[in-house]
Amino acid sequence: MRALVSLALLPLLIHRIGAAPTGLFYFATTLTGYFTAVEYGLGTSVTKYVAEHRATEEAEQLGSILRASLALMVGIGVAVAVAIALLAVLGGAALFGGSTTGSQAVPALLVAAATALFYWPSRLGNAALQGLERYDLGAIIQMISSAVMLGLIFVASEMTHSVAVLTAIFGVMLVVEGAVAGAISWPHLGLRRGVGRWRGAHLRPVLGFGGGLFLMGMSDTLVYESDRIVLAAFVGAAAIAVYQIALTPHSGVRLISGLIGAALVSTSSRLVAQKRSARLRALVLVSSLYSVVLTVPFVVLIFVLARPILEAWIGPSYGRYAVYVQIFVSYWFVHANTGVLASAITGIGNIRLFVWLTLIGALVTLGLSIGLVSAWGTVGVIWGTVIPAWLGVTIWMHYALRHVGIGNLDYAREVLAPGYLPILAWTVPVVVLARVLQPAGLLGVGAFCAVALAGLWLSLLPMLRGRWRGLAFVDAVPVVAPE
Repeated sequence: MRALVSLALLPLLIHRIGAAPTGLFYFATTLTGYFTAVEYGLGTSVTKYVAEHRATEEAEQLGSILRASLALMVGIGVAVAVAIALLAVLGGAALFGGSTTGSQAVPALLVAAATALFYWPSRLGNAALQGLERYDLGAIIQMISSAVMLGLIFVASEMTHSVAVLTAIFGVMLVVEGAVAGAISWPHLGLRRGVGRWRGAHLRPVLGFGGGLFLMGMSDTLVYESDRIVLAAFVGAAAIAVYQIALTPHSGVRLISGLIGAALVSTSSRLVAQKRSARLRALVLVSSLYSVVLTVPFVVLIFVLARPILEAWIGPSYGRYAVYVQIFVSYWFVHANTGVLASAITGIGNIRLFVWLTLIGALVTLGLSIGLVSAWGTVGVIWGTVIPAWLGVTIWMHYALRHVGIGNLDYAREVLAPGYLPILAWTVPVVVLARVLQPAGLLGVGAFCAVALAGLWLSLLPMLRGRWRGLAFVDAVPVVAPE
């Protein structure tokens, strides 16, 4: 639902308030950590430990983890709010000094700072709900929140062009979403009042493992938020809107790739706690195949139909940015393999190497973005993100597979061959038919994509169903009849 809201929100804001204010809006809302540092950072550690300690029935440790996570998130929220407020006061006018954003930059960033105070601790509710493996309730809450947020912004943008007001609506709905999730999850955690401690040995996992995930999440935020800062400083606020146009299809693909992986964090943690490593490896292989089959066809369609997608989505004049979209989504041809493995690694818990890989990747991305933007403008920043992603994926996959206990040949046989070979055969007629039919408009492009995806997935359904059913026989305990 968030992906659909994001798709609808971008053209709505560009056409109603203009490209530069839209760039400021996305800059301000991303600064809170939206979509990255919490969901893929501290929140994931909470999800892991809720699943793990409920499986082992360690109520006191679970209570301590939740208390420590809440304290840590409150502290981080304060720190982030202060940092954003300082950025607003000291650099907001300089970064967004254009005629349409000069007077709005400081208020919008101060609203983002206020949002951060409540946004970070509110994510504890979402994380706990995922740890309970109630993804259905989480999805319902997110759908309602996203729909209400889009409706409020739709109405507000008719009445005002104030970026601060729109940013406030965005932030309030995120906080409400987390609070509702927390209220629903609390009765199901099985905790009594006063269980757990605010300090002591039980806090070490949060400070260690949770801190590592936080650094990974913040590095992820740095990659995309630094791109916006570089663009604002070297090109202008309007360039952020162009960057967001290229980033949104990429974010959609990333969200699709993470759907299966996100549902495995708590499951992987539970299997590790139960010492069922064989089932975890089998689950990773089957889920990775599903992730490839689900994600890569979307990458192919976006790559092939980038221009008609942009013209139907934003407007005819934006078709010239199709190459930006193609560059941005290109590395997901391979990165579709990373989501499930990342969840399994989180469940296992030893993430130190991956923290370092993520930090190094973020620093290389920042350096390339600054270096290339002066030469190539907006597309230079995009290349600065894509090049390290392509170069680093082989190293990441090597260590990830070894960490989970899966051999390269096994992965190639169980995931790469049955996933990519049918997609490659399917891509040929898709490219030919796209050139012959030339689908245009939302209806035409949507119908073409729907038929193409349905044809591929229906042809693969028997194989995928067989792989999933095969999981039932992994680590099954044979029943011996009494003599």
